[in-house]
Amino acid sequence: NMYIITGRENFSTSSITTIDCYNSGTSVRIFSALALLVKGGLRLIGEFFKRNRPIKPLLEALTKLGAQYSLQEEGVIINRKDVFCKSIDIRGDISSQFITALLILLPLLDCSTKGLIEINITTKLVSYPYVKISLDILRNFGISIIEETNSNGLLRYLIETGQKMRTQEYEIPADFSSASFIIAAAALSKEESHVLVKNLDFQNPQGDKKIIEILEQMGAKIQINLTDRSVLVFGNISKYPLKGRRIDCTNIPDLFPILSVIGAFAQGTTHLYNAESLRFKESDRISVMASELKKMGVSVEEQEDGLLIHHTKTLSGCIIDHRKDHRIAMACAVAALYANSESIIHNIEIVKDSYPQFFEDLESLGAHIERKT
Repeated sequence: NMYIITGRENFSTSSITTIDCYNSGTSVRIFSALALLVKGGLRLIGEFFKRNRPIKPLLEALTKLGAQYSLQEEGVIINRKDVFCKSIDIRGDISSQFITALLILLPLLDCSTKGLIEINITTKLVSYPYVKISLDILRNFGISIIEETNSNGLLRYLIETGQKMRTQEYEIPADFSSASFIIAAAALSKEESHVLVKNLDFQNPQGDKKIIEILEQMGAKIQINLTDRSVLVFGNISKYPLKGRRIDCTNIPDLFPILSVIGAFAQGTTHLYNAESLRFKESDRISVMASELKKMGVSVEEQEDGLLIHHTKTLSGCIIDHRKDHRIAMACAVAALYANSESIIHNIEIVKDSYPQFFEDLESLGAHIERKT
């Protein structure tokens, strides 16, 4: 698919525009920032707010840029009342999307005074590769942002306001987060098999490409072809058994659900840690993965920042409750492929949040999926 986007100098509405962001944290946080560019502001609603997911630190940061907001149970109204711009201090250990939203907004913002605006990250920044992706895209479109590390090892960004994006053609790279489910399914196969996954750009700063390295370290056989931008994953887990290991999830939180499943099939114990931010995603992914794996017979210990997952010889099918979380649904579907009885997943349309063809791709690999209405 190709999208042609025509830029505009100004955005204004005669009445406030309402956007339903459903349960998309990315949409809520980025549109919260972009509301400052819309004369009249924006009203954001959706499941996100009903689940009480974190947004307040970003809204408070936006007040440093002249914003005012009204946060209620059903949504938030944001508009800009003043054109001053002050430096921002914001935590980085809740959601990297707070930082991404500010990085997108600040270069485009008009301010009453000229000069560099600082974004000071006051804690360790989780999910840094996702911020790196945003910086990479912004620089591709001609935006200048300076990234520095202070004496305490914390990041800060220096941004000149009033910049203009240049027009260009941009190819959206394949998503390693989505590919991780297929790669894992291939590595967990009991059959002598191989699966070729194409169009994976290892030069792209996506942190989730680490799924390849992790699986290889655990014992999977994977061949990488940088020229063809592909990976060949070999099946037969008896021939290429996986061994449990400690995995730091600080920069790869989106891999946590599928790594939890991989851990159930790995010999010994797999320890996923530094994943506290996952308690505030589309669901509490730490608690939900523990719950669903236990239903399948896996020995799991839930910790504050992650999971201890012990090797389980045989998984049992069950009724999976993904809590309307697309990554939980896909991870549990991969687990269900290798259970000793059928599993039922309701509302499978939830995977359209990130991977609309997920179940079709599983079927192309030989999975038996029966759809019921």
